[in-house]
Amino acid sequence: MRLPIFRLTTLCLLASGALAARAPRAQVAVASAPLPNVAPAAPGKLNVLILGDSLALCGFGKRLDARFREDPQVNATFTYMACGTNPLSWLKEKPYTNVKTQCGFWAIESADGKKPRELEDVYGMTTGHVPKAHPVPKLADILAATHPDILVVQTGSNLFGLFPDGRSVQTGKHAAALQKYLAPFKHEALAAGTNLRKIYWVNPPTSGRVAPEIQDFLLQQARTQLTPEMTVIDSRPLVKYPYQHMEPDKEHFLGAQMDEWADKVFDIIGHDLAAQPIASLKLLSDNSGRVAAVPTPAPVPAETPARALPVEPVLIARAEPVATPAPTPAPAPTTNEPLVVRATLVFMSHPIPLQELLPYRESLVAYVYRVDQVLRGHYDENQILVMHPAHIGAKPQRLKYRIGKRYKLRLDRIEGTLWDTAKSRDESGQINLMPYIRLEDERRHPENRTR
Repeated sequence: MRLPIFRLTTLCLLASGALAARAPRAQVAVASAPLPNVAPAAPGKLNVLILGDSLALCGFGKRLDARFREDPQVNATFTYMACGTNPLSWLKEKPYTNVKTQCGFWAIESADGKKPRELEDVYGMTTGHVPKAHPVPKLADILAATHPDILVVQTGSNLFGLFPDGRSVQTGKHAAALQKYLAPFKHEALAAGTNLRKIYWVNPPTSGRVAPEIQDFLLQQARTQLTPEMTVIDSRPLVKYPYQHMEPDKEHFLGAQMDEWADKVFDIIGHDLAAQPIASLKLLSDNSGRVAAVPTPAPVPAETPARALPVEPVLIARAEPVATPAPTPAPAPTTNEPLVVRATLVFMSHPIPLQELLPYRESLVAYVYRVDQVLRGHYDENQILVMHPAHIGAKPQRLKYRIGKRYKLRLDRIEGTLWDTAKSRDESGQINLMPYIRLEDERRHPENRTR
């Protein structure tokens, strides 16, 4: 019997190792819980914080949480997994101040030496269950509440949305675009007043959704923009692609390979901490505010056996204005002064099929118009690239546009909006055109509609 597409595509959100080992859930979590209030770890112990996206929900987060939780040097572990998130989702800045995850949330929190407290709300927990919207916890609040010594951030695959054609890299343009997502997170994580000693940035494993050149560029930019204060881990060598249990989007997977990925990341972290004991290396900012250099530990073979974490990891440097300048803010939506054009549709890309989109719920499709007349604002190109919502809330949108027909379009740049990293398809080849979105469509994002 063939399962419905909905079930096939969302099975990864049920994975914590082998699916067969999971017991059915008697109850479904439907409400977000307040953050715990935990004291800093005692000397010789560590508090660990893990943040992850939908790949973490596929089993990586649960497994990595378990590995830290079973280590005798770890005092407490706090893991938060939110589907569809990017680095800015964990911050309080607009437009992510009150952002919610619409496609799955899972929190695992230490609770006074007892069984961890779990809040799990993902697809398929009971027959036909669809997760409710959950506020994404904010990094500043989690750091203040849990006092972690180590932060592990698994993220990055949702930044592939910045490359809508899935093939092309424009170095200057895309480096600047990534900086607007990486630099604010780094600045927040390194802010004074936290207990953090080490931060690990776990870059995505291989994706079949975008070209290797884009994945190489994301890794290179993560290392350029986040180090030396943060250690970037390339996940692609850690788990073999194509995956044994791969979802139709060619990005999510489940089962034993998720455990393998988490185990190897844990091993790399353990060896990195052991290679830099605090007794021999303490990182501090000098009087000028410049960050002291951090030696890069030698790569650790993936098959090296795991070891217990050292009790005293190396201290990270704090972010100073000279070391981590405030990023250039993304342009605010120009709702009061939109670009208004009369334009004729000349090219339409094909939307992403729903089975390749799930578990994500929103997508965009690229249309190219010939600019016939600029009615308001300033625009110099002969053609304009407009991204139209193809899915909202996992429901296909009716696109009534026709080749050769002229339209009046009220537009805003998509950069800096909640649609910026949405899954999209652009088959136009017009990579030099700045993408725009209709103002009416910008407001249709689920987060904008609930505020």
